[in-house]
Amino acid sequence: MKIIFLLCLISFFCIDVPAQLGCTDIQAQNFNPNAIQNDGSCVYAASSYTPQLINNLSSVLEENSGIIFSDNVLYNINDGGNQTNILELNLQGDITRTIQVNTAQNTDWEAITQNTNDIFIGDFGNNSGNRSDLKIYRVSKNELASSDTVNAVNQVFFYSDQTNFNNVTNSHNFDCEAFIYYQDSLHLFTKGWENLYTKHYVIPILFGDTSAAILRDSMFVDGLITDATIDSVSGNLLLLGYKNNGSNFYTSFVYLLFDYSNTSFFAGNKRRIEIGNMFNLSQTEGISFQNEFSGFISSEKISSSLITIEPKIFSFDFSSFLENNSRINELSLNENSVYPNPSQDRVTLPFNYKTIDILDAQGIQLIRIETESWSNTLDLSELPISKGNIYYIHCTDFKKTAKFIYK
Repeated sequence: MKIIFLLCLISFFCIDVPAQLGCTDIQAQNFNPNAIQNDGSCVYAASSYTPQLINNLSSVLEENSGIIFSDNVLYNINDGGNQTNILELNLQGDITRTIQVNTAQNTDWEAITQNTNDIFIGDFGNNSGNRSDLKIYRVSKNELASSDTVNAVNQVFFYSDQTNFNNVTNSHNFDCEAFIYYQDSLHLFTKGWENLYTKHYVIPILFGDTSAAILRDSMFVDGLITDATIDSVSGNLLLLGYKNNGSNFYTSFVYLLFDYSNTSFFAGNKRRIEIGNMFNLSQTEGISFQNEFSGFISSEKISSSLITIEPKIFSFDFSSFLENNSRINELSLNENSVYPNPSQDRVTLPFNYKTIDILDAQGIQLIRIETESWSNTLDLSELPISKGNIYYIHCTDFKKTAKFIYK
């Protein structure tokens, strides 16, 4: 009885040993090959990418402010002072349909997002910082697909931490041009004129009484955030923005946020990617994923006494920043513990298997093992693995994964 109790006690403590924290992104400067769990500490070298120009946009979209991809078309909107229209575009940026939104006003439309059933329009542009009529409009996708005239339901909201409504224009932190739908809520990312931070607010999908946008977190972005998009499968989140580098010379950037827990977007990996300047891009205002890695960026017209730059649409492909992590992120969603860990000769798995894949730290398959009978142990001595490295054991029978260090 004492031996059994001792073994149970050892197993209990072995299973409950905290996972080693650190940077798990192999592309980061401080990648830790021994880290089991990402702690958001990854540091990256300066990164840049040049989006590919698709076309100049129609003059109708000179003040476009948001874009989404849905059912193989694009939907774009214009900001305040324009009509309450949603513009449907083909993938070359040509306008193919104009949809009139009834029961809505365009005080300052600044962003558009979506879930499976609806499209949401953010009427929350607030350059002056004194608006008390902030709204989000919801439009049915079924209605959008079948008619050129649609109805909208609105949700009035306010910021939970705003007490001063006597702000100076473009000198406060309660403007907003970016939001996404994710995990049954709307997530807003503000445009911090005063301190160049973005604040993350959450609004539940209620659409009834006036709602409070609850402050969740903030992040220094050294610029102004103008749009956001998320891939709902991978959780990859992009924040689009621009920065005044002096004398009204603007450069644009994208923050890539990934490998976070739940909706703590700023607690995971944060990689800034410089994408160009105003002369090449114009003023970047909209971004949308088409799939896990790629999508579209739209910009509005720049017009001054010195220069005129037409509105544009671009494509992007950020797979080079994510491809080494996509497989690992997928596996980590259901990661389990093995015993012992680190392991030397044989490991005991927290699941039975008949077919397993052994993958390296980048998610590349090294070998597939198939057995005739169910097993929960694995002999490591004959595997093509090296000491001191991280490996994954992926059970294809139950889509479960275990992670271990071979010592």
